[in-house]
Amino acid sequence: MRRSFRGRGTEKTIIWHRAGRIDGDGAIRVAESGLCFMGHLTLSILPVGLHRLLTDWEYAKERLDYLFVRPIRLYFNPEQREQWLRDMVTEGQQKNILSDEDADIIISQVSEPFIQKYLKSLAVHICTLPVTQIVSVLVALIYVAMHPEMPRAQAWVIGLGIIALFQVVPISPGSLVRGFYVLYLVIREKNFKDYNIAVFLGFFKYIGYLAFPIQMAYRYPVLARFMAGHWANESVQIVPVFGESGALLEHWVFCLFYNWPLTIRRRIQKRVKLRTSMEKRYWHIGLCAVAAAGIFGIADFVYYISVGDLPDLKAIWWLSVLVPLVCGAVVTLGCGGATLGKRFVSATVCGVAVAVLYTAATAMLGHSGGITAAKIVASCIWRIFVFSLFSLMGAIITELMLGDPELK
Repeated sequence: MRRSFRGRGTEKTIIWHRAGRIDGDGAIRVAESGLCFMGHLTLSILPVGLHRLLTDWEYAKERLDYLFVRPIRLYFNPEQREQWLRDMVTEGQQKNILSDEDADIIISQVSEPFIQKYLKSLAVHICTLPVTQIVSVLVALIYVAMHPEMPRAQAWVIGLGIIALFQVVPISPGSLVRGFYVLYLVIREKNFKDYNIAVFLGFFKYIGYLAFPIQMAYRYPVLARFMAGHWANESVQIVPVFGESGALLEHWVFCLFYNWPLTIRRRIQKRVKLRTSMEKRYWHIGLCAVAAAGIFGIADFVYYISVGDLPDLKAIWWLSVLVPLVCGAVVTLGCGGATLGKRFVSATVCGVAVAVLYTAATAMLGHSGGITAAKIVASCIWRIFVFSLFSLMGAIITELMLGDPELK
């Protein structure tokens, strides 16, 4: 019986060692001590990192230094920031997610002022990583402590629910800290142009970590693609089993954030060259707007006959999304030799025109129903916002999904 128990313990210890829960020396100690084994067995229900953090003091010191002290050093030490970027580039080359040519381009840009500013901001972003976790645990503990009358099991379940809720909400304490830091940079430097994307994305959880890579896409496209791919790959590894290094999910994420943007850029460049010989066209914008407004007018009329009242956007939400998306797609496809920016502007203008024409039709239909001018104006404003947004999205999606011109 004892030999069987020791055999099972040794087998379990090997599994823990392979999973990274204990190191080699720790595995020997656990295998030789039944008491030590039982302690690890109790903690084995925890995630790998937390298990090792609670049982390996050297590992705990290293991780705590990495999580809390290192970001502060990176913020104040430009040499360490440069070395940090060089290490990431080297790691990217070793993982074959960065070509030697791209690596040389990135290394040549390390000393540029904006790169230093970006790396400094990235260090702040890393500092915000544990903020949400700390706040969520504190809130959960406070809730449990403030409800002594509640059964302990129920209180702890709610506490765990609070922690889980913090992980899924789109805006979290950590993202707020990150967003306000970017806003502080905008105000301090009186420079909105260099932060016009990051200042908005920074407030959102998860995607906020890609705010600066996206912000840099125009000025430093190679570095932006690499950083987006690198951080996306690092983030996906928190997914159990499927997110482990080298797994298919990591490959998909890398393709999404690194390979696909390269493909899109190549296709857009080819289309730009192809369109230079084409004549610019904008006359179809009015036709699209009239047709879309007519569709909404018919929908309002049918709804009015059936219900006896005019619908709001919520009542016909599917039409409010679908029609502007189609309008945006049709507008960008029909603009001929227009530049990409003018295509997007044209799609937005089409959305605004649809909203205005639709509001005019609503005013005529609802004139006998006693609709007030204030309600008409409010409806018009909402329609302009919604239709222009989805029309622009339709144009962007269409441009992204168009195939390679050479393949046609």
